[in-house]
Amino acid sequence: MEFNWAEWTGVLLRFAHVVAAIMWIGNSLLFTWMELRLIANTRKDEDPDLLGHLDMLHGGGVFHLEKRLLRPNAIPSPLHWFKWQSYTTWLTGFTLLCVLFYRDGLTLADATRTDLSGPACAGLSLAGLVGGWLFYDLVWRSPLGKHPLAGGAVSLLGLAAAAWAFGEIFNGRALYLQIGAMMATCMTANVFVHIMGNQHRFMRSLKSGQPHDPAYGKRAKSRSLHNHHITFPVLFLMLSAHFPRFHAAEWRVAILLVVVVALVAVKWLMNARFFFRGWLASIFGVVLLAAVLIGLFLHLPARADTTGAADPRVTQGRALFEANTCATCHMQGSSQIAPSLHGIYGKAQPLADGRTVTVDDAYLRRSILEPQAEVAEGFAPAMPPYEGRFTDTELDALVAYIRSLTPG
Repeated sequence: MEFNWAEWTGVLLRFAHVVAAIMWIGNSLLFTWMELRLIANTRKDEDPDLLGHLDMLHGGGVFHLEKRLLRPNAIPSPLHWFKWQSYTTWLTGFTLLCVLFYRDGLTLADATRTDLSGPACAGLSLAGLVGGWLFYDLVWRSPLGKHPLAGGAVSLLGLAAAAWAFGEIFNGRALYLQIGAMMATCMTANVFVHIMGNQHRFMRSLKSGQPHDPAYGKRAKSRSLHNHHITFPVLFLMLSAHFPRFHAAEWRVAILLVVVVALVAVKWLMNARFFFRGWLASIFGVVLLAAVLIGLFLHLPARADTTGAADPRVTQGRALFEANTCATCHMQGSSQIAPSLHGIYGKAQPLADGRTVTVDDAYLRRSILEPQAEVAEGFAPAMPPYEGRFTDTELDALVAYIRSLTPG
């Protein structure tokens, strides 16, 4: 039996990516919770360096937490830093992008919208990661950074513009991962540049005998809170392969933006429970409103075709493909449940019984009507038969759409 190094590398990278992300986001949620629950020091005359304290019951004992200003002659040792969870999450995620998408950039593209080459698509994705961070960082370094609502609104507009631009080129699966990767890149860059950077600065000051400058801590905390509030959207986009009904929809960009705004609002409301009585009812309201909006976008008619496609069957086939949630298994880009249909037409397809067939119109029709007859190698015979589900005209439209997913 041949050992598939690429497959096992992908498994290990995904596992490491998920574990590191859990550790990083868990830290973010816990530390923000502790910040919000700190009991302020009411006896500053006795202990002016104490900012607040907190007692927590866990694991059969009580943890006594104090947040303090440090003195040059009283730096505790060991002093634990939290950074590798963030770096590991980003490094494993970026490596997965390279292995699964950048190696063949065509898996990023929506062949019905663009004829860009694979390297061009991979280059655009990389430019989005770098450009997204530069835009976000410039916004929050500018005077807008002193006004959170204004800075947040401009950042959201930038995200919406990026989602629209990539949505015109990338397939839905790749679009959601791209926006998630851009947001995660901003989070990790925040850790590296601002959070760790400012913490290193005040530690160097302390070690040189200078007093603790709270300004460094405030700047680090500001970016840490940014990261905290976008953890939920990044998690959703990171797991977007499990929500193909969203990223396969015609109005997937609008759905993506609804999800991002709603999850940021939910996170803010969860923190607001310490001073806002209506926080829980508001969370339910946000979720309900988001569900209604997403439902509307899922049922809106398709946009007018701007690709110049001469065959109206492609449009009909795409609608059938989305309505029957075919993307649940045959998602474009990375696919683990069933073969990706992107670029498959005209290619040789190895079968589980050892034969090889050419993917043509006849094979696609057979695969829809009798999927168990010719199972693709490496996949389980899990697809249900669709015989009697579609008319001949609808079958022709589905085949036409699948054929359009192969460039040229």
